[in-house]
Amino acid sequence: MLFTAASAIVILSCSSQEMVITGDMSPEDYFQKAQDASDRGNFPLALKYYYKFKETFPDNLEKNVWASYEIAFLQHKMGNDEKAIGLFDEIIALYTQDKASVLPKAVLTLAESVRKKILDSQKKPAAATPAPGK
Repeated sequence: MLFTAASAIVILSCSSQEMVITGDMSPEDYFQKAQDASDRGNFPLALKYYYKFKETFPDNLEKNVWASYEIAFLQHKMGNDEKAIGLFDEIIALYTQDKASVLPKAVLTLAESVRKKILDSQKKPAAATPAPGK
């Protein structure tokens, strides 16, 4: 009996690592599942949910830009800062297009802020130079 219970726990824990999509999922469902995965530290699974959301709801511009932000932020959290910067640049560029008026300003603010923090953290302190004559 102990073996069976242990096996069930392993099966349940493995199944929680895979993406589960049902036909009746709302945009909020995708975001909730992505956030749950992220909260558990499963960033690759969170990314899958955000990408699947973008594929499933391409016309939902507001939520798509939020999903794009979350994808870029997750890349940063995973240590892929160059990729994150490129994704943040793509988000920022969206705000120069005609549809910018329908996009949430908070995403632009966050994308610019996190991008700046990444770039600032990449700057190396200047090496101390000896004083003249020493």
